[in-house]
Amino acid sequence: MTFNKKEIIVVLLCLLIGQTALTQSIVISDFEMNKQEQEVFIDSLISSIQDHPVYLESLAIVGSSKASLDIAQSANKPQIQFQGNSRNSLKQKFNNPLSALTESSKDQHRADGSLIMQQSLFDPIIKEEISKQEYILQADYYNNQQKVSELTLDMAIACQDTAAYKIISDLIDISIDSHSQIVGRIKMRVESGRAAQAEMMRAEARLAEAQAKKMTIDLKLQSARAKFSQLIVDTKPCLKFLKVDSEQLINDSSKVRDAIEENYSIMKANELIKASERELEKAKAGFKPKINLELRGDRYDLTGDQNYDLYAGVNFNVDIYTGGKKKALVRLAEEQLNSSTLKKEILLKELKIKSEANLAELENSSERLAIFNNAFEAYEQSKNKLSLQFESSNVSLLELLQAERDYIESAELLIINKKEINSSQLRQLFLLGKIIKYFEQENTVNQF
Repeated sequence: MTFNKKEIIVVLLCLLIGQTALTQSIVISDFEMNKQEQEVFIDSLISSIQDHPVYLESLAIVGSSKASLDIAQSANKPQIQFQGNSRNSLKQKFNNPLSALTESSKDQHRADGSLIMQQSLFDPIIKEEISKQEYILQADYYNNQQKVSELTLDMAIACQDTAAYKIISDLIDISIDSHSQIVGRIKMRVESGRAAQAEMMRAEARLAEAQAKKMTIDLKLQSARAKFSQLIVDTKPCLKFLKVDSEQLINDSSKVRDAIEENYSIMKANELIKASERELEKAKAGFKPKINLELRGDRYDLTGDQNYDLYAGVNFNVDIYTGGKKKALVRLAEEQLNSSTLKKEILLKELKIKSEANLAELENSSERLAIFNNAFEAYEQSKNKLSLQFESSNVSLLELLQAERDYIESAELLIINKKEINSSQLRQLFLLGKIIKYFEQENTVNQF
């Protein structure tokens, strides 16, 4: 049996396009990390956070707050100091000449010393300052956790971005090959006189369009990889999606609003409000007296006789008039407290808006992804059928090019929606203050 040239071309094209269609077939779960890949990424994420300047800066702020608390607490402990003085006489005069003989040498060069111990017995300012610094320290700890949460979210989303754009880029590469093959067949038809030159121009335009899309996606991929490499060092960019356990998510809007209170920014704001309340009480305490116990020992003329005095006393201090300073301090503290309260309300409103918008993105996400997947499969089947029928009078190669474009656009939409859904899942974990615990648990589970 012999075949003519046309029949051979038809068979080869059918096989080639059929093979291309087979390699393009998408199973969305194939683009998600397996257990081992996810473990490697989470390990890299955690180690990168611990070395990141943002995290280290927040740790330094916590250390600074600890030092401030130690300073405040030290005021409640005994304060011991030594005072010494030395003096040389410039001129002496004695009415009694005999005194000049006995006293002159002593007073010409003299050094005295005092040892003083003071202990606060009653000072409400110290008490309120300690309490305020404790709240500030806790606020800075929550600030540290918030910074870790932000870094974790940025790193996880950077992983999603690099994976999505890499997958789309690879799919477009396959699509460009298909376009090139179809353009080649159209060129053969044009050269043989079986097709008009206009078809060739349209086919080349479609190919150029696919190549332009490839350049656009590659630019996004390069940008995503650059961000990834800045966030996660010594780690290759993700090629697959980071999988999020849907059981850890909340689908009820009322529960989401309640869970917002666990956001580290809100908890930080709560502590700063408490610190402002203590600052107000501290300002009011300025009107109250201070009582100190003082023990003092004075030694006169350290080089002479061992003459000394020991004193014990209680000091009572109260400000009578300060020019309105203390009232101004109270007003200042009241305004600072009001500002802290309003900042929390603003933050709470912003988080509610973000969480509700994010929840709307997550609602019916599985159904939405299924719809895009169904659309992709429909375009895939249409393309495959056209590939088998392209030699019939009802199908042209330009129709094949259109089917190829529809196919790759549906694949791109499917991948982009998968990325957005995964990113929304990560954002909910972040907004509800659960993202750190989630990755720590995932890391622990993967180790067993």
